Amino acid sequence: MVYNIAYNNLKREDSVEDIILGGEQILKDYPSKTQKVYEILLNSIIERELSPGQRLVERKLSLKLGVSTTPVREALAVLKREGLVEGSAYGGFFVKRISRKDVIEIYDLREVLEGLAARETAEKINAKQIEELNSLLQSSDECLKGNDLDRYSDYDIRFHALVAHVSGNQRLCEIMQQLCNQTRTLMSTSATVPGRGDKSLAEHQKIVEALRKRDPGLAEEFARDHIIKVKKTVANLLENRGRKDRD
Repeated sequence: MVYNIAYNNLKREDSVEDIILGGEQILKDYPSKTQKVYEILLNSIIERELSPGQRLVERKLSLKLGVSTTPVREALAVLKREGLVEGSAYGGFFVKRISRKDVIEIYDLREVLEGLAARETAEKINAKQIEELNSLLQSSDECLKGNDLDRYSDYDIRFHALVAHVSGNQRLCEIMQQLCNQTRTLMSTSATVPGRGDKSLAEHQKIVEALRKRDPGLAEEFARDHIIKVKKTVANLLENRGRKDRD
């Protein structure tokens, strides 16, 4: 079971706490309760409404969401496969803590996959898709100027998802989606580093220019370089945070 939510308009009000007021009403418009529960929990983890290390009790979640424990258990199983939750139905589930080691592993994989996606996309992209990427860059720039880091992170996700989508490699998209979900809790944090958002935007612009030129080698080089720089930023943030906690 794979839920691709890169282009979904996840509402911030669809959190565990707010859903108490009308679980069935919100759930009824989705093709399955499991899918909606998954997206609610995912969004709550990303927004840190469910904190790293927090215990996820099936019964309590089912009561809050107005569903049986079955879709909750199924959604937690999906989140576990995606590396966002750990534990089991017997010993209990917990929101996974993302360590510096996890970050290095995730971004090492993203470097390779994002490079491959950019290489394949450079050979297939058309003028309309270039225009769509440029539109995302323009929106990202407006968010940075307005210091709207939440919306900036959303456009960042859409940018990478569109580049992957144009490649036409479905398995690549699915793997990248899972890795993206694991790093989404860190995106807003990295964007707060002074100058990092502007640098990421400039790096995205270089990727689009390489795609416009339909240069596979250059597109891959720029995509990989971008992920390497983001990895360094996030890893340093976690390392500094760990020092402060120890102090």
